[in-house]
Amino acid sequence: MSTNTTITARQYFQNVLDAHLSAEMDTLSAKYIAGLDARNEKRKSADSKEKREVAARREVVFGCLSDAPIFADTIAANTGLTVGQVRSALTALVKDGKASKVSVKVDKSAKMAYTLPIEE
Repeated sequence: MSTNTTITARQYFQNVLDAHLSAEMDTLSAKYIAGLDARNEKRKSADSKEKREVAARREVVFGCLSDAPIFADTIAANTGLTVGQVRSALTALVKDGKASKVSVKVDKSAKMAYTLPIEE
């Protein structure tokens, strides 16, 4: 069994910074870490084709929700999306408070269904 021995650039520069080898190396490492952080933050906020597709899928799935419980596989069959895509969208909608997850008994077993948010 092999273990992963690679580290990221950020981890490398953080290790150099933590070692305090010299003031120059500390300054350079801090500069590189700041640059990596800025690059990563820019990537997070960048609008990409994939992000737009995910947002569109969430809207389609959200449009299928009502006060009546509906299953992920039913939404998938009605929309042409895969069950995985629907479950991913539903998970995000529940996390954002735009949907509620409820347990529905089907053939003596519990199955997760989704509705619009339940007011408490």
